[in-house]
Amino acid sequence: MKPSDFRDAKWEELQPRLGRMRRVVYAHWLLWGPTTTRNLAEKSGINLLVVRPRTTELFQIGLLRLTKDQPGGTEGVYEPVTKDEWEALIAGLNG
Repeated sequence: MKPSDFRDAKWEELQPRLGRMRRVVYAHWLLWGPTTTRNLAEKSGINLLVVRPRTTELFQIGLLRLTKDQPGGTEGVYEPVTKDEWEALIAGLNG
């Protein structure tokens, strides 16, 4: 699925469409964010090579936001978009 396929989905419709690993990684973002992908992998025990692509997908969907770039541009700090924030965004889009 493309990120645009998720854009107008309500929270309850979105969750089953994420897939298992995206949901797992997103749950860890809720627990440990804001942080870097490397730090999330260390804290969660999930392999970095699993965390990074799922983070990119979640970012593209809109469930994560980049809060700041690290100096030197090596890693960014991401934070999760909460259910309430998602629902407010969707309500605004559907105006």
